[in-house]
Amino acid sequence: MNETTDELSHPRATMQIFGHEAGERQFLEAFNNDRLHHAWLLTGPKGIGKATLAWRIAKFLAVQPREADGGLFGDAPPKPGSMDVSPENPIIQRILGGGFGGIAVAERTENEKTGKLRNDIIIDDVRKLTSFYSQTSAEGGWRIAIVDAADEMNTNAANALLKLLEEPPAKSILLLVAHSPGKLLPTIRSRCRTLKLKPLEEDSVRAVLASKYPSLSPEDLTALARLSSGAPGRAIEMASLDGVSLYRQMATRLAELPRVNVPHIHTLAGQLAAPKADAEYRLFITMFLNWIERLIRQSASGVAANDIMAGEGAEMARISALARLDHWLDLWEKMGRLVARADAVNLDRKQVIVNLFSSLGALARP
Repeated sequence: MNETTDELSHPRATMQIFGHEAGERQFLEAFNNDRLHHAWLLTGPKGIGKATLAWRIAKFLAVQPREADGGLFGDAPPKPGSMDVSPENPIIQRILGGGFGGIAVAERTENEKTGKLRNDIIIDDVRKLTSFYSQTSAEGGWRIAIVDAADEMNTNAANALLKLLEEPPAKSILLLVAHSPGKLLPTIRSRCRTLKLKPLEEDSVRAVLASKYPSLSPEDLTALARLSSGAPGRAIEMASLDGVSLYRQMATRLAELPRVNVPHIHTLAGQLAAPKADAEYRLFITMFLNWIERLIRQSASGVAANDIMAGEGAEMARISALARLDHWLDLWEKMGRLVARADAVNLDRKQVIVNLFSSLGALARP
């Protein structure tokens, strides 16, 4: 699956539920009342468990009795009280082994020329779903397609998907995972029923992390829970990349503003620009832009955010006072455009990081 920051999204993941019980209840209610919509939009922060929910729904539908099977003496089968499915079910075993033909997935694929993962889902990826839906179900039951993530489709792919939504085949369902549903065509959103997954409470994220990384200190658990904004999959990814240590390095350099420690920043930027540090670079960029966003929110509202590092709120207040709020907003937007352009045209990542810090220093200087 494409939502790799949440390892719980993998089809082989255990049937754990994090933050989307309400979404499951809505789906199950629709199923039991024969009001199952043909397309569902699963939204929420990245790493919250949207792909996990998509696969729970897919597995649940895959094991439902076919209409021809009926129930005892031809009666309708009993309505399920939950979406839990036994991992020992033969159909689930086939799904895990890749031998089940009733589920199709559209996600970003590898570019044959570069050998790298594409930045978006292309029309050929969606056409596979069109072919999947046009054929008679080999399993005799539901035909289930998952698009992960739908907001990563390019224009041609989105238009091809829209045609599927306009003319849905019988006994079929389309599950769209979307981190930023606002990027989708309004006509796609309007044809879907939305299940919005909400972030978890801080204590719940800490519990998820503690069960997976029992050696983490209480301070690190709290930092990861706050950095992830209530998304357990995101917190797990950060823990696997030693995100707290990376954040501390970043916060230390930011606390020196308006002074910019050029040698230290060049060292950090060089580490993050290494060919094997792609995940660390992307994590750093996300944390850096989020730090600026938190500073702006705190400055605009006058309410200090929860500290990720001790004394951070006070430091943000000091730094934000060095420039006007509208100037901070302009800088944040320019930084976002720089990062997007760097990805699009393969700019030198080391120089990108140096430029981010230099821009901050230039604005913060009296």
